[in-house]
Amino acid sequence: RRDPAFFEKFGAQNGNGEVRLLYVGRISREKDLDVLADAYRRLRDEGLPVQLFVVGHGPYSEAFAESLPEAFFTGYLRGNELAMAYASADIFVFPSTTDTFGNVIIEAQASGVPVVVSDSGGPKELVEDKANGLITKSRDVDDFTRAIRALVTDPALRERMGISARKSVTDRSWPRAFRKFWAMTDV
Repeated sequence: RRDPAFFEKFGAQNGNGEVRLLYVGRISREKDLDVLADAYRRLRDEGLPVQLFVVGHGPYSEAFAESLPEAFFTGYLRGNELAMAYASADIFVFPSTTDTFGNVIIEAQASGVPVVVSDSGGPKELVEDKANGLITKSRDVDDFTRAIRALVTDPALRERMGISARKSVTDRSWPRAFRKFWAMTDV
């Protein structure tokens, strides 16, 4: 369940109309977090009301936190706290080009949060571009920034994609997945 005050315990101010961006995952260089950092800086430089919340830990945690002092780092969350983080976010941002599947994408979608992903790796297979999220060019800071900006500046689009994201997860089933796979194999 969405809780507008959830992120306050990590130092965030509430009630100023900020759009909350969320990244959940291992904090390592191969996750292309430099793309996220650059996009976030650009959006803030444009004066857009965005906050970035980073959930997770990894070998790049300290350096990444130092490079983005205006972002909020929660460390590792699980269970109800992780569910609350997803539900309390407005946009899920995942620039990684190396993930093979991306459970975090499904978790964000299940929480009704639109996602922004790269066109490389497995997460793109979980997103229907312009329906339940946006797919961007790999490692393209301009495109990643553009996609986030589109969702930040259009609350109706964000809401529509969030509803579609939730539906895309609730519509998944093994029989449906099998039929889709069978249709694609052309056997």
